[in-house]
Amino acid sequence: MTDLAASSTSTRTAAPTTKPSPVPAHHAMPRTMTARLLRLAWTLRGAWHRIARPLTMGVRAIIIDDSDPAAPCVLLIRHSYVDGWHLPGGGVGRGETLVDAMRREVREEVGLIADRPAQPFGIYARFRNGASDHVAVYVVRGWSGSPRADGVEIVETRFFPLDRLPAGLSPATGRRLEEFLGHRPVAERW
Repeated sequence: MTDLAASSTSTRTAAPTTKPSPVPAHHAMPRTMTARLLRLAWTLRGAWHRIARPLTMGVRAIIIDDSDPAAPCVLLIRHSYVDGWHLPGGGVGRGETLVDAMRREVREEVGLIADRPAQPFGIYARFRNGASDHVAVYVVRGWSGSPRADGVEIVETRFFPLDRLPAGLSPATGRRLEEFLGHRPVAERW
């Protein structure tokens, strides 16, 4: 099935809530090609992990908008290369602290500047496909800017009320939010 045929039979009716930032025409790549390349990179990363068995460190942010204390919301993202709603985050670079990595990832993925101290929430381990991943999660309650998707890696950003989370929430994101809400104890495994 061609991409055109696939898009014409899609049952999806809602458009993303944010628009991608403009890219100069000489740098533009068709979105479907970019998404395919990101999915390929994700697959190759998994194969490399099975062979090299690396130790990696990542960060995620639980970004809370509690401007209405009766209905606090959490910011979630959808990637172009993996299904589901996720917490924003990514890898920690060499020479980078966990907090610096979290702030950088929040800025890169959703365009927000975390301008108040973030609260450490938990450190989790995930041992899958030969990799030893560790993820530090922080709670962010103060930021500046407006959330936006870049349209390449991140296709959608949206605040959801904590008592009405979306369908398609990734299992790990669901567990982290249940822990944050006190509905389950904080685990050690992702």
